[in-house]
Amino acid sequence: MEIVKNRVALISGVADAVGQAVALRFAKNGAKVVVTDADKGKADEIASKIKADGGEALAVAADPTNPAQVKKVVSEAKAKFGKIDILVNNVETYEGKGIADLSDEDWHQSVRSNMDPMFFFCREVIPGMREQKYGRVINMGNLEYVGWPGKANYSATKSAIFGFTRSLALETAKSDITVNCVAKGGAFESPGLSQEQVEKLAASMPVQRLGKSEDVARAVGFFASDASPYATGQTLFVCGGKSMYFSMTI
Repeated sequence: MEIVKNRVALISGVADAVGQAVALRFAKNGAKVVVTDADKGKADEIASKIKADGGEALAVAADPTNPAQVKKVVSEAKAKFGKIDILVNNVETYEGKGIADLSDEDWHQSVRSNMDPMFFFCREVIPGMREQKYGRVINMGNLEYVGWPGKANYSATKSAIFGFTRSLALETAKSDITVNCVAKGGAFESPGLSQEQVEKLAASMPVQRLGKSEDVARAVGFFASDASPYATGQTLFVCGGKSMYFSMTI
């Protein structure tokens, strides 16, 4: 179990299944959780669930691509809990197009959706972590960072996360701040899948089952925990073994 009791965790992009699983797992293990998303209803719902289970939570609705609104989220989190110990960057837009169909706006939108929120949140949160000489930053990546046909814009931004994570890890290491990446991959459970589709996808995976959001949350929890102070600049693949035969993996 992760050691996050009484830590303050800020999680962006909580409207999706992974963001929710991370928030609930942290709260269950005793962290004070700040959840943020452009979807106010979803953020409020998750915070209410945490409070109903006896945890401490704050929901702040914000557009993560807007630096002023990101600054507001961090300010409200500190006003409520006094600090931020853990930052989980989980905002992304899973879209891609072939190069002939990729417009200037499509390209720039990928950067805005998949890189800008991570940059904005790190820029706002890391100075405070430096002051307190403690911090855990986890950036969410994807196995498709190695490249995928028809998704050059998406893969490019996911590949950028790899370099961004390592650069920040080197920049902050002396301040007892770790910066790591969890890369999702493989096939995951989804409400829209039929039993036949589930069985077919599971059979294609080395582990012979579909992944769950909780599988990703456990990996995030490891990097967020006091149990991993010597791991920084690393990428952990949560992919059911797919990365072992996916080209160019590291």
